[in-house]
Amino acid sequence: MPISDEIKQVVRKRAKYLCEYCHSSERLSASRFTVDHIIPQSLGGSDAIDNLALAWGCRCPKLG
Repeated sequence: MPISDEIKQVVRKRAKYLCEYCHSSERLSASRFTVDHIIPQSLGGSDAIDNLALAWGCRCPKLG
């Protein structure tokens, strides 16, 4: 099930509109950031707010 716009907005506000991986500002970006699963659904992660992060395309920790 897709993450609702309301939940995405909660995640954005919690993150203060900063990427939760590299702290880039969404407000200074030409594009909107995505709401990413910290633990991927394929590995059992849920859509719970505490498993969601505001992310720029960097996905810093996922790059290894």
